[in-house]
Amino acid sequence: MTMTMTAAQREALLSQWIKPSSANEKDQQDRAWRMVNDAIDAHAAFEGVDKRIYTKGSYPNNTNVRQDSDVDVVVELHECSYYDYASGVTPPATSPGGKYEGLWTPALWRSEVTKALVNAFESKSIDTSGKIAINICAVAGSRPSADVVPSFLYYRYGDAARTSPKQGSCVFSTSGTKIVNWPDQQLTNGRTKNNNTNQRYKNYVRALKNAENILVRAGTISELPSYFMECLGYNVPDSTLCTGSLDKGFQEALRWLWLRLEDGSAYQDWVEPNCCKYLFRGTQKWSVDDAKALVLKTWNYLGYKD
Repeated sequence: MTMTMTAAQREALLSQWIKPSSANEKDQQDRAWRMVNDAIDAHAAFEGVDKRIYTKGSYPNNTNVRQDSDVDVVVELHECSYYDYASGVTPPATSPGGKYEGLWTPALWRSEVTKALVNAFESKSIDTSGKIAINICAVAGSRPSADVVPSFLYYRYGDAARTSPKQGSCVFSTSGTKIVNWPDQQLTNGRTKNNNTNQRYKNYVRALKNAENILVRAGTISELPSYFMECLGYNVPDSTLCTGSLDKGFQEALRWLWLRLEDGSAYQDWVEPNCCKYLFRGTQKWSVDDAKALVLKTWNYLGYKD
C-alpha cells in the first residue's frame, strides 16, 4: 500500500491529519462527560461518598482525531485505596494502617456505578459486557460513546517506609484482575512534551492515529489501541520531532522509531507517557511487531524514500 506523493501533497495531508476534534465534536464530547458526571452525582447510594470523577485518555489529553472520538470517564472511589511497592522494594513485615472494613468491594462499586448510569440513560444504551469499562452508546449528532471505568485510588510506594508514593488509579476487571493506570502523570507529561516541541508531539500523535485508521480499514495492519500511538510518539526525542517542516519532522520521527525498533535492545527502556510503566515490558495490548508494522506501513503509505 504505497502512495506516490510529493512533499507538498504529504504536507497538505498531514495538515489535515493533525487537526483535533472539531468544535462541534468537542461540544458533543463535553456533553457526554457532563451527562456521566451528573448521573453519578445524582445516584443516592453515592451521597457523601468520597470519590473523584474525571476524564482520561485522548479527550483530556487533546489527542483525539476528527470523526474518531469517544470519552473515557473514571469514577474513582477515595474512601479506600489499594497499594503496591515498586520493584526492588522489600515491604515491611507488618502492614501499616488499618484494614478497610467498609462496604465498597470492587464488585459493589461497579454494580452501583452501573445502576447510576442505567438510571440516567436508557437501559438499552448501557453495555455491561466489557471486562473493564461500562459503555454508553453514542447518539448521532448529540454525543459520542463513553466508557465509564469504576476505579479506586491507588498508591505505589518507592520505599518500605512509604514516604514517596506515586498516586494512580486502579480498576478491577470482572474476572478480578487489577489494572493500574496513571492518568494524571500522562496528562502532565504529555502537555510538557507538547509545549517543548511547539505542539509537534500531539500533532504527530494525531497523524499516526489517522494513518492507523486508514491502514486498518485497508486490512494492512491489525487495529491498535489509540493510546499506543501516543506512547510511540512520546519516546521520540524532542529535537527529532522538531526537525524541519511538518512533513520532514514526521518522516524523521518514523525513521527514528524504525531504526530503534529494528535494534533488539534499543526499545527496552521506552516508557508510556506517564513514565511509570515501560512500553514493551510485562503484559501489554501491543507488541514490538505491532509497532514495526505501523511505522513501516505508514512510511510506505506516505511514499517516503530512504
